[in-house]
Amino acid sequence: MRYATYSLIILCALNGSAGAQESAPATPVTLPGSFWIAAGNAGPAEPGNRVTQGAMEQGITVWRHGSWFAGPFAAVGFTADTAGYDWNNKQPITVGGKLQHRIGNGVLQAAVGVMFERDPVSGDERHPTAFVGYWAGWQGDFESHAHGGPTFPGSVNVSSGLLTGRDPDNWMTYVTLQQGVTVLRAAGFALVPYGSSGVTFDAKRRTWQNRLTNDTGVKVMRAITGGIIEAGVAHRHQYEMVTGRESGEPVVFVNLWIGWNPVAFNR
Repeated sequence: MRYATYSLIILCALNGSAGAQESAPATPVTLPGSFWIAAGNAGPAEPGNRVTQGAMEQGITVWRHGSWFAGPFAAVGFTADTAGYDWNNKQPITVGGKLQHRIGNGVLQAAVGVMFERDPVSGDERHPTAFVGYWAGWQGDFESHAHGGPTFPGSVNVSSGLLTGRDPDNWMTYVTLQQGVTVLRAAGFALVPYGSSGVTFDAKRRTWQNRLTNDTGVKVMRAITGGIIEAGVAHRHQYEMVTGRESGEPVVFVNLWIGWNPVAFNR
């Protein structure tokens, strides 16, 4: 879930860039940034374990041409759990550069940089990182939304690259598809039953990185300034492709994300 959430923030930041471009006659240098936090139980992979994770990123858009954007960024993340597992307790820092391209309701991006995170095997704390990704989201029937009827919010997310200093030379790929239906709105809140399916795999065939995960659940969502907060419950079923093991468990989660993109100066 954290990868989809992170990608939602990317779109929010780029939408802010587009607004800045329309409001300022000169070419603005903008400061796209984001913050997100997600908390909930880990699911059948780690029964009884509750995980909290989040990240804050700040970038500078120094070049823009139409729907293309580029600039440096810095990000600080954290993960903590109640079980005390080493792999779930970390504070990675990343500095690098991104190239992003808006495509309709989606964002295509590529990034390279350096990640500061300890590798428990080698003890090294600095690693090259690189990834490519794509995210697209939709709301479904906008005419229905205008008249208070149901909408069909969904998203697709793909991320592939060197994504962690805990396994620095392992190329990982994540693909997630989520589809929901808004069945009720009241006082700024929306009730959304949803289903999602995700697959993860890697170059080294790690058991914990080669999984198919399916969620069926319901969440309550509310838009806030610059972002959204949501909470929900779901039944999560996981299949380990290396071992053939299957397991399921209910999960409870709370997610918050906020994005911003003020104009720094015009040039």
